[in-house]
Amino acid sequence: MKSRSMSRIRVQMRIAASGLLMAFVAPASFASDPAISLMGDCPGQVEVRWSGATASRIAVLCFSQELGDYLLPGGPCGGTLLGLGSRGIRVARYFRTGPNGEGAIRGHAAPIACGGYLQMVVVDASPCTTSNVAQIP
Repeated sequence: MKSRSMSRIRVQMRIAASGLLMAFVAPASFASDPAISLMGDCPGQVEVRWSGATASRIAVLCFSQELGDYLLPGGPCGGTLLGLGSRGIRVARYFRTGPNGEGAIRGHAAPIACGGYLQMVVVDASPCTTSNVAQIP
């Protein structure tokens, strides 16, 4: 399913088994893509901020040393496509999205992480919701 956000609505499209293109419209407040941003120095302290996530959900930060098209193989987010590659891919941190779907976490980035990439995955449904990919400074 592909999604496109507009200022007040979200249009989701998928191809039905019959081959017909189906579109669904939902208020943007019910379906938004999370966004992450990074601040700090690598190596050293890095802060990850997010907004637009589904409130009070379990989420993970995935790390990879490269961009790509990694498909999560199983678990509650099996089948979710990431913008990360497979080289060095791992879960960097588990956390909750917060009561408003926004927040921040801080951590120490080791030298090996510098120049790598992070992407947030929110456990909503399958496939789960993913954020943009952000490069570690």
